[in-house]
Amino acid sequence: MTDGVPVDVLTRVLADPPVTEAVAGIEFRGRGFDVIRLVHEAARWGEDFPIGSVQPALPVTRPVGQPGAEFEMEFFTVPPPRLWNASQDQQWLVQLQDDRLLLNWRKVDAACTYPKYETIRTEFERVLSMLDIPIGQELVPLVAEFSYVNHITHDEASGLHEIYSVFQRPTQPLPGAVVSERYELVTRERTELGFAQLTVTIQPAAGDNATTLTVSTKSFAGSQLESSQIMELIDSAHEVSKRAFFAIVSDRATSNWGVQDGS
Repeated sequence: MTDGVPVDVLTRVLADPPVTEAVAGIEFRGRGFDVIRLVHEAARWGEDFPIGSVQPALPVTRPVGQPGAEFEMEFFTVPPPRLWNASQDQQWLVQLQDDRLLLNWRKVDAACTYPKYETIRTEFERVLSMLDIPIGQELVPLVAEFSYVNHITHDEASGLHEIYSVFQRPTQPLPGAVVSERYELVTRERTELGFAQLTVTIQPAAGDNATTLTVSTKSFAGSQLESSQIMELIDSAHEVSKRAFFAIVSDRATSNWGVQDGS
């Protein structure tokens, strides 16, 4: 139990959750790998994730309000690219780069059901165990992530967040045509390992009468951690995201998805 957080929130599960994608990941101190070494490393899980592609590297993760890495990039070598390796059914995706490992679960068709955090955690830990660690070095975790992307129909979205009570429908037309509409909230709180930055976004789903709710937490290590604490850092990020999901979605919505407490 976390202080101030009801037990039923942290143990609550949904029989039919609206999750369409979930991401667990860790960012660590760079190992100095070039693309050739990354390709050899990714081959370790190639049997389970045989569909490969190359993507641009993700930038260094920084807390909101802190300057980004763009200025640094002018003086340092561009990092090697990010490798994507997907499962044959495209549900699972491993993202690898010199300083990062991410695992995505994706809902590829209506028959797919979110496999719960425990399954994602176990699979991530398995892939993590295959990472290539240079002799004499150790993975130093810096930032962990756990994110949910949810597809919510309008009938289920009533009461998404109390912030909407501040607004009203315009009594006269707004100037110009609406080209984008989005709600975003960023919070920060201290954790036992450092601090967590939560980002919640709500925006219309493209081409559908629905809403996309994204709940994403980055857990930043407050001091140097050991590699044995990587999963603990990810657990911390998942806990914040789960608390946020059940705080921002109404009881009416969760009842439609088959909420179960104490499981």
